[in-house]
Amino acid sequence: MASSDSCLITPHPTPSPTPSLSPSNPTPLLRPTETPPEDEDNHEATLRYHFRGWALSERSRETASWAWPFGYDIQKDEQRRWVCRACIRKRNPCPGNFDSDGIQNAYNHLFSEHGIRAPFSKTKGTAEKKADSLSVKATGQKSIVEALKLDLHNPREQAIANSVIKRFDRDHFQRLLMNWIVARNHSFSIAEENELREIFDYLNPSVSVRDANLTHTTIKEKATSAFKQHKQKVVEVLRKAPGLIHISFDGWRSGNRHALYGVCCFFRDENNKPGKVTIGVPELSVSHTGTNIAAEILDVIEAYQIQDKIGYFTLDNAENNDTAMEIIGGELGFVGKTRRGRCFGHTLNLSAKSILFGHKADAFERQLSGQAPLSEAEHLLWQKSGPVGKLHNVVVFIHRSDKLTDLLRELQRTAFDQSPDPKVRTKKPLDVVLDNDTRWLSQLYMIRRALQLRDHIELLIARYRVEFEQQHKTKRRTTKKSAKLPYICEPEHQLSDKDWEVLEIFSQLLGYYECTIKMLEGDGQIRKRKRGWMGSYGNIWDVIQGFEFLLDKLEDYKAMAERFPDPEHFRININLGWQKLDKYYQLLSETPIYYAGLALHPAYRWKWFDRKWAGNPEWIRQAKRIVHDVWHYEYRETRLPRMAVNDEKPAPKRRKAYSNPFQEYLEENRCAAPATQGDDSLEPVEDEYQHWISNHESGDAQVRDPLAYWHEKRFKYPRLSRMALDFLTIQPMSAECERLFSAAGRMVTPLRSRLEAQVIGTSKVLRSWLRAGIIRDLDPFFVSVAEEKDDLKMAHMTDDELQEWATAWLENVVECHQEESSWE
Repeated sequence: MASSDSCLITPHPTPSPTPSLSPSNPTPLLRPTETPPEDEDNHEATLRYHFRGWALSERSRETASWAWPFGYDIQKDEQRRWVCRACIRKRNPCPGNFDSDGIQNAYNHLFSEHGIRAPFSKTKGTAEKKADSLSVKATGQKSIVEALKLDLHNPREQAIANSVIKRFDRDHFQRLLMNWIVARNHSFSIAEENELREIFDYLNPSVSVRDANLTHTTIKEKATSAFKQHKQKVVEVLRKAPGLIHISFDGWRSGNRHALYGVCCFFRDENNKPGKVTIGVPELSVSHTGTNIAAEILDVIEAYQIQDKIGYFTLDNAENNDTAMEIIGGELGFVGKTRRGRCFGHTLNLSAKSILFGHKADAFERQLSGQAPLSEAEHLLWQKSGPVGKLHNVVVFIHRSDKLTDLLRELQRTAFDQSPDPKVRTKKPLDVVLDNDTRWLSQLYMIRRALQLRDHIELLIARYRVEFEQQHKTKRRTTKKSAKLPYICEPEHQLSDKDWEVLEIFSQLLGYYECTIKMLEGDGQIRKRKRGWMGSYGNIWDVIQGFEFLLDKLEDYKAMAERFPDPEHFRININLGWQKLDKYYQLLSETPIYYAGLALHPAYRWKWFDRKWAGNPEWIRQAKRIVHDVWHYEYRETRLPRMAVNDEKPAPKRRKAYSNPFQEYLEENRCAAPATQGDDSLEPVEDEYQHWISNHESGDAQVRDPLAYWHEKRFKYPRLSRMALDFLTIQPMSAECERLFSAAGRMVTPLRSRLEAQVIGTSKVLRSWLRAGIIRDLDPFFVSVAEEKDDLKMAHMTDDELQEWATAWLENVVECHQEESSWE
């Protein structure tokens, strides 16, 4: 029942004066004063006058609230009210009265009308709380003085008080608090906990005095403010970029169920250095159709005023991206199909799954998604998928059993202790690696670890069976008929010698996929690598060679299939993987990206095509025509801005040691050509493109950084260098989006399940701007502490440790692709 300050008889309430908040006002009595009996009789008469038909409550002694002694407890039928004693004594024409269920209103009335405060440790009304807050702000120095028990009339203590007040840095305190929240992955609402704030006030009352405590809204306010503050600077950087700006976007679902699209762009800055920034992480709360995706991407592009500078897109193979590109191209004035590159990592994922699970890979994945984890139905599905499925079931069984995990470690320790090799005796036991549904990289790691542990796994299963039979013996020393062997011990579920051979072959074959994707998952930026060599990963000119490398390997394994167990099964699955690769290899001709990227690399040129595609001259003619058309119609007559001359020295060219099979393949296919004899100067009327493809320099085959090469050639080939630099900065994979999602995943922890999509997106955008060097300072909230630790750790990793880190990251990439493809 609603409470009211109005009298039950008088229809109109009387306004109440606001109490003074001056600290000089004396504190009112905290308990009611004693009243002579004759006066109390008069007061009760006044009470009866105002509340005819009401009587004193029979339950008046059952009242626990501190406000009841300051009022009369009256009742009528089933109603019960509190009436203010002070108002009755003052003969207020409209005494304060409230329903007994709304006693909080009595607290506010006592404080606002009579200056009566709640006793110590008792519940305060909202009016008193608000007044306390205002009073603290108005008398900040006094609160600090009281807390430190200082005498302001003493000059020394007065100086101490002033020093404490001046030394408190509100912004620094908030940064420290934010850093602690982020570093420990606390919920952002922890800053509102009363216990924590009491600790802060105990240490320094200035925290409350200066209103330095954070609230759950602080995060959003900081993100919005920082974004508005820095956005124009990013717009200016992108507008000044001398070439095209390329885009990569992909979808991701956060842990708190926000469907987000990461939009990253790649460009060259004014000094020709490759740059990358995240420009948006919009939430797509509607159906993920191509039309809706295109609308969000176009909004992001328009927000940065770069519609006229958009180049090429790198996306995964989802069909809705086809529609999105058609719409984006229509809006920006180009044919979307010709500007769309396909994520190489996504293509490799499809091919690898075909090798592992055959032509029913997608159907198998859908069936798995409909089964409960570790259920018998899931087990049977895996059992039917061949040696990889049988291994999966064995690994799951061991992984979910603490007893078997401990036994596996014990078997390894025993073997190590018995070894005569001192290095072996220092080794630590390994656990099995559990794969992740049908993520091919996780299957590869599961297989590799199982091959390492094969002897121990087989011994473990034998020991487990003996132990099981011992526990289920009858008095006649036979196994009980009711005892059912664990499936890991059943003969049909165990891995045979042929199964282990198959797993060994899969490990070798998928290892080539792994080394290829590792070379292409970078961002294409030249950096100083381990042991001092300069180089880049994630280069567009390696995509065609990646296809050729893997197709050749599949051909080799298909030819060797007769020597493998179950040769027909192998031949079919390898052929399916080959067909999947070949399908997307043929689609490369839809865009000039890949042909131009390889042909304009001075170490490969068109000679690579002439040599590798010698049996398909029509392919070569088509590729040359596509690249020539781009040159002729888009670059040959383009206007050139004034180019500044700088004395910047090119990055040192250092040769690296090649251990990755794909790296060795790339090195072997560099096309050393004799230098062109005679004068190679370019006449003013001569075609730049024709001149360059006809003239070679002796050092072309040793060029490691084609971006630096073309930057040096920008005066001799001003238009062709621009075309080359535009194409050589396109990304082969949408890996940058995956790195963005990885950082966002560390931010959205279970304790931050209510974090808004806008805060997630804005924070990751700001983090990207900071890492790109466009902005110089930012609150620690926007920079992942875990990521900073990863960067520091990676700087001191060995090559093997870096490889292990990269494989773990790649597994997350494949998982993100898989989840996004399941969205409607």
